[in-house]
Amino acid sequence: MTINLSVEQVFAWAASLTEQPDYQALTHQFLDILLEIPGVKKAAAYEIYNRSRKKTGEAVAPCEQLVRRFPLDFTRDESNDHNDLINILDNDSRVIPKMSDANGRFRQVYLSLKETKGPDRAIALDGLFDRQTIELFRQLLSIFRNQVILHDSKERDVLTKLPNRQSFDTRLLQVCEHYLKYPVTDTNHQKSSWIALLDIDHFKRVNDDFGHLYGDEVLLIFSQLMEKCFRYNDFLFRFGGEEFVVILNLTDMAGAEHTFNRFRETVANHNFPTVGRITVSIGITHIDSMCMPTTLLDRADKALYYAKENGRNRAVIYENTDTLIKNAGENEDIELF
Repeated sequence: MTINLSVEQVFAWAASLTEQPDYQALTHQFLDILLEIPGVKKAAAYEIYNRSRKKTGEAVAPCEQLVRRFPLDFTRDESNDHNDLINILDNDSRVIPKMSDANGRFRQVYLSLKETKGPDRAIALDGLFDRQTIELFRQLLSIFRNQVILHDSKERDVLTKLPNRQSFDTRLLQVCEHYLKYPVTDTNHQKSSWIALLDIDHFKRVNDDFGHLYGDEVLLIFSQLMEKCFRYNDFLFRFGGEEFVVILNLTDMAGAEHTFNRFRETVANHNFPTVGRITVSIGITHIDSMCMPTTLLDRADKALYYAKENGRNRAVIYENTDTLIKNAGENEDIELF
């Protein structure tokens, strides 16, 4: 198989990659370019998480907790263990051909991106490829990797390495669009998505009493606890200051409440170096695709405000606040909004 590419075509591909405004658009464009190459029948991008938790001699965690398909992975199919994707990250090469035939051509190629500020990434290609095509993949991957590093530096928080507010806006729109196609009518029993604002209680005291260096350490450890407690298909963000956001996927209301309370207890029981114990208040709301993202944030913020005003170290669901206010009003007057 001979690939005849003009100089104009190559430069057009390079220009299209470098003009993308964010990581999401960049990856979509890269997949589109790969599908233009003769022999490529299928191209899919993946993000690989939690590899840093594996220790020598420790059993590998279930693979469904490690791999997420780009850009969203709401699959409930656990039959695909993604072993090939996980194993390529142990390969020093960035381009890994698989399944060669008698003519020296390959039916699968994996492109690997490691040592970026975000998760490890992999792109799986199916088709029929000779060595000339594989070399083309290698050159295009170099451009793509450089752009990924640039976007990571812009779209990820410098301290925690979590996606930042800019990344959150894009991701929330994608989740809302998903539920426009697959609406949820019963949040008590159907699995859907929830957005939560997490705010570290009395964080100003940490900075005032111990200094900003230890305050940064608290934020970093807090983000690591988030990555440890939530799942591969949940989305985590640092929103700003001591405030974080979680988009929790594939759970009903009881599951969302249990998950956030479990994380709240994990934080409360953790002994932070020098600082000691801290707590977190959490405001949660269901992601209703008919609502504007600003409305969803406002609802989560109101639930967070209720948690702060009523003792802190609480996880409050916005949809339950009417009942909470009514019950609290029997004993005292509480003004929530």
